[in-house]
Amino acid sequence: MARDPDFDVVLRAWDAFSRVDLDGMVNELHPRVVAQPFGAALEGRWYFGVEQVKLWWSDEILATWEFFRVLVDGFQRVGNRLLVTGRWYARGGESGIELDLPASWIIDVIDGKIAYWRTYTEPEQARHDIGLAADRTMSLAATPV
Repeated sequence: MARDPDFDVVLRAWDAFSRVDLDGMVNELHPRVVAQPFGAALEGRWYFGVEQVKLWWSDEILATWEFFRVLVDGFQRVGNRLLVTGRWYARGGESGIELDLPASWIIDVIDGKIAYWRTYTEPEQARHDIGLAADRTMSLAATPV
């Protein structure tokens, strides 16, 4: 069984994010992306379109964090959506405080680009919102390359 090409889009985007490659990340986004990324999820904010995501990147990520990595553990397709699970590993720019937290995302890919992504700090809430109950996320180790 081949790996889901939509999941590969997410892997490329999150890898570019972790390498601080804004162009690489934006290349994986649909022009009309709707996003609720890290930080915004805690405040209930949304970003609409690539330009707003770029502003979030510069104002929230680059301005606040010495580094911010997105580490993907696995995924599960639920209908037309992806449930992606992983972790954030980051260090505050001024504080030096390290962050190592579980993370989940519900993602829609349209025409080979991320068109919707919502970030969750509570994996069980993501599972609930996508319509799942028990923990049955497919790990990368079990996903054929």
